[in-house]
Amino acid sequence: MLLFPEKTKFKKQHKNLKLLKQRESNLTQPHLGFSGLKIINSFRVTAIHIEAVKKVITRIVKRKHKYRTKLRFMVFPNTSVTKKSAGIRMGKGKGKVAYWCFLLKQGRMFCEFDYNKVPLGILFSAFALASNKLPKKTSIIL
Repeated sequence: MLLFPEKTKFKKQHKNLKLLKQRESNLTQPHLGFSGLKIINSFRVTAIHIEAVKKVITRIVKRKHKYRTKLRFMVFPNTSVTKKSAGIRMGKGKGKVAYWCFLLKQGRMFCEFDYNKVPLGILFSAFALASNKLPKKTSIIL
């Protein structure tokens, strides 16, 4: 099930692409755990990307190797992106909400593990496959 906020003050928002030129200052290291996935380039991550990363990591760590661990995401898609349907002329207001996204700044932690008994090889393989699901470069912190 895709993530999106239950209630927002306004349905449609501005793009606010100035944030993508900034660097992250707060969430640059794992907060609770010791390993995680860090973003190198700024981009907009959608709810579909987050769900794909979650499925890949849980499949490797929990199902194949039977480790009970908690995966913590540092992002939540709270920005709506609108799109007009094809064949509509210019004007007539803003389009409908197409998907929800989160603006990731350069250097931010994307997700982390808070359990230290998982072997590093399994964590590395899980994060390597998860980074393939994202559209920009990431680095693995172990």
